[in-house]
Parts: sequence; structure tokens; C-alpha cells
Amino acid sequence: MTVDPRQARTSAALRAALAGLLAQRPLDDISVAELCRAAGVHRTTFYRHADDVHRFAVTTLAGDLDALSDVSPASGDAEAASRAYLGALRDTFALLAERRVVYRALFASSARGAFRSVLVDAQRHRAHLALDYFADTGVPGVPDAGRDRSEAAAFIAGALVGVMDVWTREDDTDADAAAARVLALMPRWWPLRP
Repeated sequence: MTVDPRQARTSAALRAALAGLLAQRPLDDISVAELCRAAGVHRTTFYRHADDVHRFAVTTLAGDLDALSDVSPASGDAEAASRAYLGALRDTFALLAERRVVYRALFASSARGAFRSVLVDAQRHRAHLALDYFADTGVPGVPDAGRDRSEAAAFIAGALVGVMDVWTREDDTDADAAAARVLALMPRWWPLRP
């Protein structure tokens, strides 16, 4: 899919403006007009991207985190797949540390529930793909397909988003240590435990 360069520039300007404004005040206090002024974007252009500031923030910031979770492991190697998932987890915490002000503001805003819901849905999908892959490669203990696997994916996703929420409230910047702590909390059957 080809991305329109104008849309990409507009989105980048809005993201940068949002980050700057969030460094000064809470998300709930930022209006569309103010965001547009800061980004140098007309309001009608903004409304092509989102209905309001909260939805723009939720969609954009959740999308950034989801993109880091897109792991395509080498076929048939559960150990390599698990290392790839650990790398994606490290990258996620590194992004959270880099943009902590923005993520902290979103987790603390009135859009918190919507943001967490979008993150959990995306992470549940990613966890389900990982569980399917681990089952296909013969990892022992992976929950059976169906409800058991769906519940395991939901559990992993909800826990991960909860950790992200807590971690953004702290000032820790060690993404490797955060990823290792999350990995230590994973179920016993998850490959590549510390």
C-alpha cells in the first residue's frame, strides 16, 4: 500500500505537536484547534485523520506499539521465535521509555480505557499468533486450540498492557530489564524463560 507523502507529513506534524503539548499539560486539556495550531495543520485536515484529539492519540500511539509487536519468526524454530518475541518486547519498552511523557499522559487521560482496550486487542491477537506458532512447533504445555488458547492469549495480553501502564508511570529506562521481568512472569510453558 502506498502512503501519500502529504498525509505522512501531516501525521508526523500532528504527532510532534501532540508530544510537545503533552509535555506541558494533560491530554484532556488539549483541543483540536490547539493541536492544529501547534502542528500547522488546518482543522479540516485533522478531521481526515481522527474525530478528536483522544482518538488521534489512541489510534496513533497504540499503532506504534502494535507495529513493534509484529514478529514473523523463522519457520519451525520455537527458540528463535521466542527470541524474536523477546526482542519485540524490548523494543516496546524502549519506545515507552523514549516517549514516556506521551504514553504516561495517555494512560492517565479520560481516554485511558479506550487506549488500554485497543492495546489489549492488538496484544491478544499477537499472543494468539505466538501460541499458535508455539503449538505448531511442538512446544510442550501450550494450551489447546479453542477456548483454552484464547483465554491464555487474553491473559498474556491483559497482563502485558497492565505492565506497560505501570512502567510508564515510573522513570525506569532499562528496556532489557523490563522485558526480562515480563518474560519471567510468563507461563511455565513459554519458551526461552530466564
